[in-house]
Amino acid sequence: MASGPDSTAYTDPNTRLEEHARERRDKVFIESPDQRSRITFGEFEAVTRRLVNFLTGEGVRPGDRISILSDNAIEALVVFWGGLRAGVIVNPINVEIQAKHVSQILHDVGPRLVFGSRERDDLRGLAPGGATWVPFGSWSAPAPVADDLFARLRAASDRAVAARPARSDWSCINYTSGTTDTPKGVIWTHEAYYAMSESTIDRLALTHADTILDYRHFSWSSPQILSIGPALQIGATLVLARKFSQAQFFNWVRAYGVTVAVGIPTVINMLLARPVGVRGADLPKLRLMTSSTAPLSVEKHLEFEKTYGIPIVQLAGGTETGFMCGNHPAQRRLGSIGRPTLNMRVRILDDAGRELPPGQEGEMVVSGRQMASAYWQGPDALVPIPQDGFRNGDLARRDADGYVYITGRKKDIIIKGGINIASLEITNCLLEHPDVADAATLGVKDGIYGEVPVGFVALRSRRHAPEASLLEHCRARLVSFKVPTGVVIVDAIPRNANGKIDRDALAVLWEQRVGR
Repeated sequence: MASGPDSTAYTDPNTRLEEHARERRDKVFIESPDQRSRITFGEFEAVTRRLVNFLTGEGVRPGDRISILSDNAIEALVVFWGGLRAGVIVNPINVEIQAKHVSQILHDVGPRLVFGSRERDDLRGLAPGGATWVPFGSWSAPAPVADDLFARLRAASDRAVAARPARSDWSCINYTSGTTDTPKGVIWTHEAYYAMSESTIDRLALTHADTILDYRHFSWSSPQILSIGPALQIGATLVLARKFSQAQFFNWVRAYGVTVAVGIPTVINMLLARPVGVRGADLPKLRLMTSSTAPLSVEKHLEFEKTYGIPIVQLAGGTETGFMCGNHPAQRRLGSIGRPTLNMRVRILDDAGRELPPGQEGEMVVSGRQMASAYWQGPDALVPIPQDGFRNGDLARRDADGYVYITGRKKDIIIKGGINIASLEITNCLLEHPDVADAATLGVKDGIYGEVPVGFVALRSRRHAPEASLLEHCRARLVSFKVPTGVVIVDAIPRNANGKIDRDALAVLWEQRVGR
């Protein structure tokens, strides 16, 4: 099963930004609600041009590496795009992850320069030997201190950028949001980044007239290819908040005229758990809200649209692949992650590598021009990612029209007495309970069956559902061997910074339950 023919277009980041600076110089490129600041395409092109020349003056050459430690901010994206314009390899790091991971990432990447927000000066000591720490404050400060990046940029040359990164040059080293393992570095070419963003633009029908709201950390690949990259590629406006705020979410949508609001299941569940009196009709410019990162149950999808009257468009992807599949806003299919995107080929294979017909479950295997190239384990240790067939671990089926439905994760299969059980099926069953706001399922060791499923639920505000009623709910909907052994009621389902379920934390909760 394949999408349409792969696109062969590629425009380097310098050319695209220079075009926007000429054609829409005074249009706002980035709005930062938390900073109460904004930057236009003309201003952004000028300051990133100076950054390119600053890097050259510091002896940083194309192919060298720089790292960025910052919360979401205009300044962080200046360094991000300035580095890409210079042809250096950019490594943004999520400052919310554990310090030991930040230190390990910096050690593995080996950057020449580490750009650190002054608000995160506590991380300065993590910079590896040989790396220079470059602090930065506000890009528009009237009188920044002498060692500040933006003071130094004012003294840098503003000559035109001569470099034009080739499509095969490295662009980014992004780290996966692994839920139980140490994050893995993944390296992209410039073409892969372009193609990932191009697929998003095509599938969501984005144009320069759109205003896209995001609030996820910019180091995560998903915002890079769902909001940051597309906004620059087409000349749209990006509203980038520091993190999600339930109190401010709809205010941002209204105040900035947002047309596309980025969503993840965690955010959708939060908005359902504590509904506010807002409807799509109150937000006439908002045309859709996305959902990606993790599966969204049909029940939650329907409940959200009934509650708010805002259409949800589901997509699915990964750091290694970009968005593999997505629904078109005008051609959505409930419960599906959509059809393969513009630059991807998606097959559903059995364990023997045979392609399966519609309706049969198998493993997703993907390929295409937006694939990442390798796992980064150091400058001399690249582990190639298969370009002709990457197995991403998702179990799925497709229908006769090519729409793909995620049915589980291969590593999340629970083998109870030799019978396979998909964790996702039990989770979705628990989410159907009217008192449940969020849920997860874990396989735990068992002396008789080897492994059995257990459920975890977070209840809606001011709701009460004893474990017995939750188990009875499952018995009424699942065959007997799939009914969880127990259900643990928790305040919140533990998740990492990117909203994925933290299975190690679930295991600890279960051990506490059984008294081990």
